[in-house]
Amino acid sequence: MDQCGIQCIEADVMDRHTLHEPLDMVDVVYDLASPPPGATAEEYAKFNSIALNNLLEEANEHGAKVFVYLSCLDVYGPGPVEAGASPRPRDEYQKAKLDAEKIVSDFGKEKPDMKVRIIRAARAIGPRDTTLTVPLLKMVERGKVILPAGANTAISFSHPKDIAQSLLKAATYVGDLEICMVKSFDATTEDYAKKLSNATGKKAEVKSAGLFSGKTLLPTYTTEQIRAALVLKQQETWNKISYTPAYTIEKTAEEVSEWNRKEPWSTQDLA
Repeated sequence: MDQCGIQCIEADVMDRHTLHEPLDMVDVVYDLASPPPGATAEEYAKFNSIALNNLLEEANEHGAKVFVYLSCLDVYGPGPVEAGASPRPRDEYQKAKLDAEKIVSDFGKEKPDMKVRIIRAARAIGPRDTTLTVPLLKMVERGKVILPAGANTAISFSHPKDIAQSLLKAATYVGDLEICMVKSFDATTEDYAKKLSNATGKKAEVKSAGLFSGKTLLPTYTTEQIRAALVLKQQETWNKISYTPAYTIEKTAEEVSEWNRKEPWSTQDLA
């Protein structure tokens, strides 16, 4: 990031005093900080009650005009989601994200001088994604991809660069918008595995896990996310911020393949 002209300053979101310098003369704050999935309910609650409030308070005190919080579409829980549906989080991570959204929203109502924006992004995949992409690459290299149950159900994915675009678009949008849902494309895990196989030129066999087919390398967390993910039937909010996804499943697979050619060791530590 230094080579791109970005000034990096370390701070601890749990310690409000360390946020003075990073937030000085800042117009827009992007909050991507979060405990990882799998943390305890107490850890999530502590993070939201302390870290998130620290960022909100400091951003407001330093005169930030916009605060953008990155959430996730998984707050809706499992199953297809129609426009206007209410969130129904299932696990502690999803509940924590929804709780954080409420904190941000309530703060925006109390401090209207600082606009708040919430981005609900679909599950991120692409280079360096160790929960889905890397295990699939490893199985592709072996010539056989074993998929868990539910891998033929279409779900929504986001490329990180598309998420970054949505964050920027939301920050610069001047209209009345609090929550925006974004994705790059819909696909099944099976489709993604086949695209990776074609992009790498390995032409691996893709089949479902079974008694004689072998064991999948996808971890339990990933398979749970696959079952919990969703298909968005309508996209209205991203039109307001002029968001246009740049990545398709084919483009994502090609980028992953190129990354893997440059960094082949990325899959070597996966058993």
